[in-house]
Amino acid sequence: MAKEQVYNATLGKTVELNIVNEEEPNYVNNKKRNKRSARNALLSQSDWALLPDSPLTDEQKNEVIVYRQALRDISSHVEFPDNQLPNKPDFL
Repeated sequence: MAKEQVYNATLGKTVELNIVNEEEPNYVNNKKRNKRSARNALLSQSDWALLPDSPLTDEQKNEVIVYRQALRDISSHVEFPDNQLPNKPDFL
C-alpha cells in the first residue's frame, strides 16, 4: 500500500489517500493460466517437427529443440507471467 497526495475539489485542499498497488490474485492467476495455455498450444503445434519422418534438417531440429525448451522454461522466468513467449523459428 502506498500513500498519494491528491487534490480534493470538494474540500478545496490536498488530501492523502492510501492506494493499493497490488494486482488482484485472480487477475494474476488468470494471466498465468493464459500464458501456460498459449505455451501449450505452441508446443503442440511444433510436435511434428521432432517426429522421425519430419522433413527438417538436423540443424532445424536442433533449433526446434531449443525453442521448445524455452517454451517449457517460460513459467520459471522471474517476470512470469509478464514475460514474452520465445520467437518461433521461421520454418515452423
